[in-house]
Amino acid sequence: MAEKDFFDEEFDKTVGEENPQQEEQPRKTDVDSWYSHSVPKQVDTKKNKPLFIVLTCFVLVACIGFGWLLCYLVNDLTTPEEEKILATVIDYLKNNYYKDVDNWTDAIEYSGTALMQYAGDRFSQLMSPETYYDFLYAESSARDKVFGVSFYIESGLGLYVSSVVANSSAYGRLQSGDFVLKLTNVKDDKGNPIEVGERTFSEINLSEWASTTIETMLDLTDSATFHVLRQDSSQASGYSLLSYDLQKGAIESVGSNQYAFIEYYFGDGNTNISIEPMGGAKISTKQERYLDLLPDDTGYVRITQFMDYVLRDGNGNIMTDKDGKVLRVTASSEFKSVMDEFRLLGKKRLVLDLKGNPGGNVSYVSEIGGMLVTTVGDKLTDAQKKSVTNSKNELLMTYLDMPKPAHVVEYHYQESSYFQYFNAMGSTCDIVVWTDGGSASGSEMLTGILREYGTAVHMGTKTYGKGIAQTYQELPFTQTLVVNGEKIVMPWAIYYTCAKYYSPLGVNIHGEGYTPDAPYNGLSDYESLWNAAKIYWALN
Repeated sequence: MAEKDFFDEEFDKTVGEENPQQEEQPRKTDVDSWYSHSVPKQVDTKKNKPLFIVLTCFVLVACIGFGWLLCYLVNDLTTPEEEKILATVIDYLKNNYYKDVDNWTDAIEYSGTALMQYAGDRFSQLMSPETYYDFLYAESSARDKVFGVSFYIESGLGLYVSSVVANSSAYGRLQSGDFVLKLTNVKDDKGNPIEVGERTFSEINLSEWASTTIETMLDLTDSATFHVLRQDSSQASGYSLLSYDLQKGAIESVGSNQYAFIEYYFGDGNTNISIEPMGGAKISTKQERYLDLLPDDTGYVRITQFMDYVLRDGNGNIMTDKDGKVLRVTASSEFKSVMDEFRLLGKKRLVLDLKGNPGGNVSYVSEIGGMLVTTVGDKLTDAQKKSVTNSKNELLMTYLDMPKPAHVVEYHYQESSYFQYFNAMGSTCDIVVWTDGGSASGSEMLTGILREYGTAVHMGTKTYGKGIAQTYQELPFTQTLVVNGEKIVMPWAIYYTCAKYYSPLGVNIHGEGYTPDAPYNGLSDYESLWNAAKIYWALN
């Protein structure tokens, strides 16, 4: 089973897993670890629904009641009194509340999530069979309706824009470093104000709401006016207030090589990002990221997330190989294709942009790490080289410490293919990695790998600091769904925190993150990052 990750402080996400839709019985899955920056939300191209606690007191009470009922179903109540109290709450909702509960499945889904989060696991979620199916079988088309902005939430202020997805709805309008303070003219995909719980919103002051509520609101929003605070040296205050009308839309295609998780620029003739303004934008992605500063022998690659999606035929059915294994496209397979092009073009140096990357599947992070590290050089001592190398001469990428139910340590090794792409020897770094506060979990894992093996220099700003891992597990409760005209049986599932993860040399960065070394720390804009990279290479 593959591991996965979501980042709820990003506008739009894709998801995925294994096993074709034709099976009629719920599958039995082992527990695998995967990384997440916040509670996972599923993207459904047919409808968007919030997966978080609604805002009214009534629904909060219902959530807690249903959550404890769920625990009762799995024999996890602590006292008979709690069972009686919660059974009374359920009886009240069924028999005394002034209206019927429209969707018990959604109510239970919300309540299970509320219970786990109330207990302290803010990264957890209960998934209904429908949500779980969307979670397992992501489609690449899930990126067809996006704003295209990665961000993290600054409490009491708003959204800090980490990066803008190339050729998306927001590119050429919003910029990295912007603060989104407020949304007005907020509408859902039917043109109505969004509904969260029993309240409607046409205006959202982002400083007034908790992060999970903001994420729910953004998930439901199809169009809005974004009110932005931007640094502007031409103004006496040093800032400008701007507004942009944005609507979720498809990412526009550039060139023949289209990727879901990789944006690259190897020159104007070898790129999948815009080199001229598109779709009414004022500037191109090339201009927004100052790619004209790219040296001739250098390639630029941005990984948006370490995820995957399943391949489907013309009828929407999941495609499998001759052994019945689901066919999927992964971030690591896309990265390998891009790096093969990097090698064919004779590029010598790489800028790896992880700004705003929420993380993802630990296996894909490890596979990419294997392409970018080697023990050749003087960064590691002989003892350290021995500690990170197994009997197959593979290199350690990460290990997970899982204390419950039985103490298990899970190691992830990868064969190094560094010299397929780079010729550097000794301590010379041909790779520069960029991060910011939106670089989390899997992207922090990759940053740690590159730092400790000494094949990259770290530039930008401090990473988010998430060093814990989540996993998901199926429950013995099922429902029948209809998918593409076929009935399938899907179980409920839970997603919860199960482990800490560590760098190859045993560092856990939870609550700390990685801070670039001076003089490369505190660089947030692309122009400064490019200038720093060029100075670094000139000195090495």
